[in-house]
Amino acid sequence: MSGAHERARRALRDFGHWRRSRPFSAGAFLLLSGVVIMLPPYATFRWGDVLISITTIGGVSALLIGVLLVICGLSLWLRPQFRFAAAVTAMLLSLVAMAVTNLGGFLVGTLAGVIGAALALAWTDQPRAPRGRRRSMLRGLVVLGLIAVAVDVMPVAARDDRTPARSWTLSASTLRLDGVVYHGIDRITVDGRLTRTMRFTVERIEATDPVQVGELGNGHELVTAARRGGVATASGRIELFAMRVTGVVTLLGLVGIPVDFTPDHPPPLVPPSVVLTDATTVNAQARGGAIVIPNARLTIR
Repeated sequence: MSGAHERARRALRDFGHWRRSRPFSAGAFLLLSGVVIMLPPYATFRWGDVLISITTIGGVSALLIGVLLVICGLSLWLRPQFRFAAAVTAMLLSLVAMAVTNLGGFLVGTLAGVIGAALALAWTDQPRAPRGRRRSMLRGLVVLGLIAVAVDVMPVAARDDRTPARSWTLSASTLRLDGVVYHGIDRITVDGRLTRTMRFTVERIEATDPVQVGELGNGHELVTAARRGGVATASGRIELFAMRVTGVVTLLGLVGIPVDFTPDHPPPLVPPSVVLTDATTVNAQARGGAIVIPNARLTIR
């Protein structure tokens, strides 16, 4: 009995470690949402001699959305590194279910899907700070937020970065960024003008079919391109100041969403890994790291 008891304790401990390493509750809500949404069009109940069958018009849509929500929920358990894409997809599917199925499983399915998606977006694998420390951190964040707001409304000259920079553009058929952290809006001098930019730090960049165009002055540009199918890479801690980022983000290989981020419309959420197709970035400055373009062709025009 002691051996069986020890195995049971070990199994429970292993399950606890597995559960804490992924957004388990979020996945459970999405599984519940998928089942509740796809069940009503096909449900049949028997009460004594009375047979009750619910006939609705959203059968195919309910089945498709329900299955996709179940897939999103399972992906949170099995592939938590893709939680951002799964959570955004689940949020969209839950809201669409309101219109194309039975009010999203009579509101219960949509509500469970929205809660699950929100939990997945808010989940982190970082350990929690002690309660007293969390209060201190919260007060510190509030103070820092007030300082940031105050600095943001100061005159432009008060945040002048005297380091001159020239704008350059990178285009790629596929752009992959790993270890991405968005730090907010910063002002630096670009092409002789103080310009608002989006500041990122990136650990690794991979660009397929890259074409880099930089200003040389006097109306000339330096164009650096790789051969078709070539992949340019850069690694190390790269600090990137971007004025515009455009491309298409594909969620779970199913839905392509075009994005266009600028300092006036910055990204609301930035996952640690981002893949853009048909990507173009207008950059002001890059610090750290060095981009390597195999078989590069240099052209001055």
